[in-house]
Amino acid sequence: MGIVFTSITVNTPNLENMVRFYEILGCEFSKVKVSIGGELYRSSLAGFELSLMSIKSAAPAAYPKVMMGFRVNDLDAKVEKLNSIPGVIMILDPTDMPDGKKAILQDPDGHSVELIAR
Repeated sequence: MGIVFTSITVNTPNLENMVRFYEILGCEFSKVKVSIGGELYRSSLAGFELSLMSIKSAAPAAYPKVMMGFRVNDLDAKVEKLNSIPGVIMILDPTDMPDGKKAILQDPDGHSVELIAR
């Protein structure tokens, strides 16, 4: 029996900007009450769960600790909106590649996010 990857929780000191970043990509978050830890926001993406949990602080990393990829509609428009969020860094502007149009950004916590046009 194989495994099925079902969820990821990202701990973040930048909860507001992180929620905004992933909402622009198409996530619809619900605030979840938790008894231990900070605030938790959860989104379901076609059977996969992305959760964002607030923490007080995090040590900056020399390179991204997490790398994620998403297929999105309106790549150029999403990249433009994402660039307006404090802390977002553009690594690769929307570019036509042999396997499709892509962009790579770092989210407000410095995680690498590859966007691929549908």
